[in-house]
Amino acid sequence: MSRRITRLTIGLAVAFAVLLVQLTNLGYFSADKLRRHELNQRAVTAFGAPRGAIMTADGETIALTLNPTEAEPWPMRTYPHGPLYAHTAGYFARRPGAGGLERHYNAELSGSAADIAIEGMADLFRDTARVGDLNLTLHHGVQLTARAALGDRDGAVVVVTPTTGEIVALWSRPSFDPNKVEALAPDPPAMTSSPPSARAYQHHYGLTASQPADTASTDLLAGASRAQGPTGIDLPGEPDAIAAVSGTPLTPLQLAMAAASLANGGVRMRPYVVRSVSGRTPTHADGGQPTGAGVSRAATPQTAGRLFETADAATLLARMAVQARQASISLTPADGVELTAAIASGLLTDPTSSSTRTGSWAVLLAPADAPTVVVAAVIEPDAVLGVAEPRGGGTLATMIAATAAEATLALRAVSDPDLP
Repeated sequence: MSRRITRLTIGLAVAFAVLLVQLTNLGYFSADKLRRHELNQRAVTAFGAPRGAIMTADGETIALTLNPTEAEPWPMRTYPHGPLYAHTAGYFARRPGAGGLERHYNAELSGSAADIAIEGMADLFRDTARVGDLNLTLHHGVQLTARAALGDRDGAVVVVTPTTGEIVALWSRPSFDPNKVEALAPDPPAMTSSPPSARAYQHHYGLTASQPADTASTDLLAGASRAQGPTGIDLPGEPDAIAAVSGTPLTPLQLAMAAASLANGGVRMRPYVVRSVSGRTPTHADGGQPTGAGVSRAATPQTAGRLFETADAATLLARMAVQARQASISLTPADGVELTAAIASGLLTDPTSSSTRTGSWAVLLAPADAPTVVVAAVIEPDAVLGVAEPRGGGTLATMIAATAAEATLALRAVSDPDLP
């Protein structure tokens, strides 16, 4: 009898120990991951509370809350640029909830994050509410250029700084208007279907080299396939599973980060779109950021594994530069100074398209000797346009990548005259 009681006691002790470990894991170690999960909408409930703004690196406000007025008694979350940043800023509504940065950084925007809440303790005895503004790495001018370059074609353009992983532009088409997701207005114009997925980081394409002799593009895809899992970007909804497609299944973001690793000796960086979070007390009637808001948290560049050996990365970059010269691809971003580039390109298949035509992809690094900008462009198959046909020595995807790269380099030269 005593032996049975001993066994029961040991069993209960083990069960309680397992339960304690699991509760600790859920309540502490996995709490942030579960809170930010795209399917968790329970945290996004404070629709009438103050909320921080979302701003680009060059100071363009892309999401803000308008305070109630006599004409509009509801606090309105508005997106001044509509579809341009829909897949990044996301949306904030009663139904279907929240998406994009609105979802992933809900705690920061609402002011409930621990670091912002601690800052707000100074306002404990005042009728104020502290919120967090998101300061992005995206550049408004480059985002506009990426959208214009892709035009009315479905696909994506990704612009990244290779040494840090900062996303300079992230454009996906088709997009949607976040102002028309069922919002806080009494009778909003609800969308008839769910928003389209973000082609730039949520959609796998089957990529191949355009010709068997194009070993540079083939080797780039082979290196990218060594890390086909999530890139770790600070946006919700990045797929964990690899789509079943012919060729090398990659998202445009994965393609861009693989190419960017060539500028880092083969080491891939973790991409991110939020440079810093600024805690503040909302005092402006339009919900904008008041002067002097302090930075509560700043992003730190992080490595995400090695895709190429250092020597192999340098060799492949040199071969891609040769391809650019053979295709007569060069950049002239400012002052008529011509910069060399490195390119890789090829074809793609899209399982979601019924078109019999072939799409195209391209990546471009510039300058070729020491890249400071990397662009990936993907154009889905089109029933009318021959998007994979060569144009002026390169493909249409190559031309789009070159346009976005030139805009990035030109804007950087304007903002920092000491840069070459």
